[in-house]
Parts: sequence; structure tokens; C-alpha cells
Amino acid sequence: MSNRDMSETFETVGTWFLPDTPDRRVAGTLSSKAERVELDLADALRPMKSGPIRAEIIQYPIVHGTSRELEAVSLFQCTRIGCSWRFASGGFGQPETLWSHLAIVGALVTDLQVYPELRCRIPGLQMWLLPHVIETVRDSEGYAFRVKNVPTETIAVPSIGAEFDFSLSAIGSPAHSTATIVASGWLHIRPHEPKLLSWFLDQLSKVTSLLALMAEKPMQPDRIELKIGTHGFALSVLAPRPSKKYCDHTEHHHFFVSRPRLSDDLSCVLVSWFDLYPRVEMPVSLALSTMASEDLWSHVKFLSLLQALEGLHRALLPGNYMSDEQYRAVRDALVSAIPAKVAADHRASLTSRIRYGNQIALAKRLNRLAEMLPEELRTRILRGKEVPRSWVDTRNYYTH
Repeated sequence: MSNRDMSETFETVGTWFLPDTPDRRVAGTLSSKAERVELDLADALRPMKSGPIRAEIIQYPIVHGTSRELEAVSLFQCTRIGCSWRFASGGFGQPETLWSHLAIVGALVTDLQVYPELRCRIPGLQMWLLPHVIETVRDSEGYAFRVKNVPTETIAVPSIGAEFDFSLSAIGSPAHSTATIVASGWLHIRPHEPKLLSWFLDQLSKVTSLLALMAEKPMQPDRIELKIGTHGFALSVLAPRPSKKYCDHTEHHHFFVSRPRLSDDLSCVLVSWFDLYPRVEMPVSLALSTMASEDLWSHVKFLSLLQALEGLHRALLPGNYMSDEQYRAVRDALVSAIPAKVAADHRASLTSRIRYGNQIALAKRLNRLAEMLPEELRTRILRGKEVPRSWVDTRNYYTH
């Protein structure tokens, strides 16, 4: 099995080729970094064509290769980012550099390959699942450490025809005078029938978005593995990550909402999340990208989070004072009441405001979202029953 962590930088040399021209093999170096998978080739994968040299975007849907460790590698959605021409005593060459959207280590596959199951390790998930994962055991012979035996939790999500497993695992390395034990949390995605890798990554993104909202930290996987056919987890997936940050919570109370706090509601939460996700994807993405960003000015972060809350309300709840039909008569009456002496540009401005006059204000939207929270949680966050007026005034100051 290929064991590759996305958090670790590695480099290997190998020979690389396109599936439709397997006889043309080019030496090159593959490197995997947090933000990209890069392939530096000694020559172009396709021979140079005659004619004038033009600047153009070169893309290869799939590139196959074999590393020096004799691992089969498949690179997807490769784009040329650099190319040169070299003449030397050994001949002529056209080295090129490619960036890959993602890679699979362990097999030569295409983007049409389907898989029965994906699993991934998510830093911080073990702490989210259980407050105290590792416990100390003392007996007459001394001390021992062990990871609690927690049964795997399986949740079915009918809307996508799949099951999710949340589980704990651990590895240990005893030595003469020291020992280490590391617990990790794993998420399994198991559809009712084999799916494309793109489908798995889409579902994984939805789950990690939910976990990130509960953690107020990125909950990205640092290892992704695939089953192929009926075999075990034999393939490793390498996907570039814009952020190098992982969840570093050391206590369960650092999470906004931990697994024990959800009690028996996790199944309902996960099922509802997948039902609602198409509606809330944009505001959720805005909130998560804001929370994950570093060195943002305070007012930019504040405005972005308020914008995400407003978008969440628009996605989930009605936002009008009255029905559109009822407001149409009000709008026409207000427009007709504008004095004739008002200048054309002023009239256009007033008409535009009247057009949106049926939409409730930001303060009302925020308070309706707050009303959905349990009273104890609402009081702890807002220090009262309503959203502070200073939130709205500050937002208005920066935006108007």
C-alpha cells in the first residue's frame, strides 16, 4: 500500500507518459507540497510540432508514471506552467513543468475509475469525538497508556445514498526507556455503489465544512486513502491545500460544539446538513474562508462574517415584511408620491431604494438567527437576548 500524507513534503524521480502514447516516456521529478503537486520533466510529453512557436495553454487530463520506488502514479488535470528549449552535446530537448490538480499513488487509473470506499484521517477529529482519548492505566507492574476503545459510529445519509463512519485508531512505538502513542480520528465514506473520486471529494468537502464550523478551525484531512475493487485501502490521494493549517485543539471544550455535546443528535445533524448544503454553501464558504484566513484586518473579518450571517438568513428564512403581491401596491404608491420637482438622478436613487424596501433589515435578520439558538448559548454569545446594536452600527459605518 502507498502511505502518503498530504501534510508531508516528498520528492521522487520517475518516468512519465501520457496514456495514449505509453512508448514516449520522459524522466522527471515529482514533488508534493501543501499547496501543489508539481512535475518537472526533462522533455515534453508530446514531441515538438513544426511551425511557428506560439504562447498557448497546454493541459494534460491525465499523466501516468512510475517512481523510483516502483509506485504507480496517476496525475490529473495537469497544466503546463513552464517550458524551455535546450540544445547541448546530447541533443535537443524541451523541458516542461506541470502542476497537477490531484494525484493518486498506487495505481494507473483514469478519471472514470470508480471506488467502493474512501477513508481519511482528520487532525483534531479524535479530540472532537472524545474528550479524553488516551488514558493512563496503573497496576502492580507499573504504568501503561491506552487509547479508549470507542465503537465505530455509522450514520446513513439517504439523500446521497451513502454511509459515514467515524472511528478512532492509534499507533504506538515502545522503546527501551521511552514510548509514544498517537490517537487519530478517521472518517469513512461508503456509498451504496462505487463512485468517482470527484464524488467522494465533494462529499468530503461538505462534511469537513460542518466539522470546521463546529471547531472554528480548519478540519481538513492530512491523509486520504481509497479502496480499489474488493481490495483494502491500497491507494493514496494527494490533493493540494490552499491552507497549511490543521485543527490544533487540545481540549474538547475548545470546540464550539463537540461530539459528546451533540449526544444522540449527530445523525439528524448530518442528514439535515446534506439536505441544506446546496442552499447554504456560499455563506458557509465565506465564513470558513474568513476564519481560516491569516492577518486579516479586524474590520474586514467582521464585515465578512456578518455578510456570511446575512447570507445564511437569506438561504434559510423568509426575509420580507409582506408578500411580493402586497408590496407591489405599496411600491407603486410610494413611487407615484415622489414629487415631480425631484431631479431624475435623485428619483432613480429613491426608486431603487423603494424597490428593495420590502426586505427586512440586517438587525432583524441577525435577531431571527439568534432566536434559533438555545437560550443559554445565545446569552453566552451575545451577552443578552438580542444582537448588540453596535454590530449593526459598525457594519453600516464601514459599508455606507
